[in-house]
Amino acid sequence: MSGDTLECPDAAEHLYLAASQDEVPIARPLMTGDVFSQIAVPGLDGTGLAIVLTHPCSMRVDGVRLASRLLMARVVPTSPIPLPAWRNGHFKVTPLPGLLRTHHSARFDEIGLVETGSLAERTRVACMTPHGVHLLQQRFIWYLTRFLAPTHRLAEVTEAVFEEADLQEEWVEQSVSRGNDLESAAETFHEWIRSPDSSGVTRQDQLQQTDLRAGVRRQMRTHLNSGN
Repeated sequence: MSGDTLECPDAAEHLYLAASQDEVPIARPLMTGDVFSQIAVPGLDGTGLAIVLTHPCSMRVDGVRLASRLLMARVVPTSPIPLPAWRNGHFKVTPLPGLLRTHHSARFDEIGLVETGSLAERTRVACMTPHGVHLLQQRFIWYLTRFLAPTHRLAEVTEAVFEEADLQEEWVEQSVSRGNDLESAAETFHEWIRSPDSSGVTRQDQLQQTDLRAGVRRQMRTHLNSGN
C-alpha cells in the first residue's frame, strides 16, 4: 500500500462521545458513527449492532427530515486489535475498542441500506467523536478506493456540521427540560439556525467560518435564556 499509512487514535476513548447506551445523550441528533442495536441490515442474516456510514449532509433530505434509508455496516465482536496495527492492516474494518465495554469492529464488507423508520424503534448505544467519525470515514474511503484521505482534510469539510450538531444538542436539552418534546425542539432549532441574524446571513452559513462560530453560540444562549 505504498509508504502511506492509515491513522489511528491516540487512545480508544478518543473515539467516542458515548460508548454505551447509558451514556448517549437523547438530544444528540443522529450522526455518522452512531451505533444501534437489533438492526436488520438487508442482505445479511439476523439482527445485531450496526453503525451509520452515511455522511451527515446526505442523511437529511431538507436539513431536518431523515432520508428514507441510511447506509449502515454490521458491527461484530472481535478480538482486541492493537492501535498500531490499524495503520497497516485490518483494512475491511474499523476497530471499535471499548464499545459496550468490550471489543467490536465495523465491517465494510457487510453493509446495506437500512430504513430510518426502524431506527426510532431501536436503541442507540454509541456516538462517535468528530475524530472518531473521520477515522471511520478514512478507513471506509480506503476500503472502497485505496485512496488515503487525511483526517485533517475530512475535518475541514465537516467542522461546521459537528458544530451545528453540538448546538442542536444543547438547544434540545434545554427545550426538553422546559417541557417540550424532542421533535418540536429540534424543529424550532432548525428554524432558528437557518434564519439570518442582523447581518443578513443565516446562522448556519456563519458556522462555515471558524471566527463566527462563537458568536452564533452566544446568540443561541441569549435566545434560550430569554425564554423563547
